[in-house]
Amino acid sequence: HLHGLDLVSGESLWSHQVPNFRGMNILTPVPFGDGVFTSTHRNQSFFYEVTRGADGFAVREAWRHKAKGYMSTPVVVGQHAYLHLGNKRFTAIDLTSGESTWTTLPFEGQYWSMAVRGDRILALDESGSLLLIQADPEQFRLMDQRRVSEQDAWAHVAVAGDQVFVRERAAIATYRWPVERPTE
Repeated sequence: HLHGLDLVSGESLWSHQVPNFRGMNILTPVPFGDGVFTSTHRNQSFFYEVTRGADGFAVREAWRHKAKGYMSTPVVVGQHAYLHLGNKRFTAIDLTSGESTWTTLPFEGQYWSMAVRGDRILALDESGSLLLIQADPEQFRLMDQRRVSEQDAWAHVAVAGDQVFVRERAAIATYRWPVERPTE
């Protein structure tokens, strides 16, 4: 089930059943506008609109898409969700229409953790490769890629200021991701 929670009490304000495979909904759903985008293991991707009326909250499926997310939580830039799929492809989905604007060929890595800064996506796969991707709804644009670990890196990549933290199996490594300053 997908739940909306009261931030103070933790009480469930609404609940909606989401299709799943053997109870597996692994990625974290992401909010967009008045709704929530999610994708479930071996199923599809869904956008649910949430409205509040006099009788409480109502949830309805606005659209569904054939894309099958697995473990990688999507990121939202503008009106597009960028989602790493269970088949190792990467896709951009317009959250207003539910249509894919592009999907890549398979990459290595069955899991990506992603962070966003502006229109840049930093993606770390479980094998220790770090990818810098331009968030472009029209086409996939890989800007750079490098190996940052020879160990497994299943933890979520963390960004604070200009620092990037990568948790490897036996260590934490820190890298610099310079913050671009506007030119005058």
